[in-house]
Amino acid sequence: MIISLNIAKAIITDGQNILMLMKEYENGQTLYTLPGGRQKPGETLEETVAREVNEEVAATVNVLGLLGVYEHSHPARKDPDIIQHHIEFAFLCELTEPYDPVMGHTPDPHQVSVEWVQKHSLQRLTLHPEELEGVLKAFKLP
Repeated sequence: MIISLNIAKAIITDGQNILMLMKEYENGQTLYTLPGGRQKPGETLEETVAREVNEEVAATVNVLGLLGVYEHSHPARKDPDIIQHHIEFAFLCELTEPYDPVMGHTPDPHQVSVEWVQKHSLQRLTLHPEELEGVLKAFKLP
């Protein structure tokens, strides 16, 4: 069975860096991804990204616009017979106040930190999903 999910992600920059989540898994793998998550029924994608940013990184943002859409699929962690097809919408967002990286009140299960990452160091990191790299490479920091 295939389940399609809409995911809203935030590209937040301080002018030099991009705000990212670091996640660690039981197998020792470390991945970096953007703050964001699944759209709930009745939510717009803009509402989803603002809610998820608040939950994961304890920040409030203004959503400025859609920068890119990408998709990927993977087996569900709890049931490998289910394939999760993610359609991810990357929105440019701006912080509403000065911000130092901190874990939000409802972080992702494998989230271990929130970090400002320099754009030129992205190629040294394992990004999740891999398709995210294309969106971030095309994005020009203001």
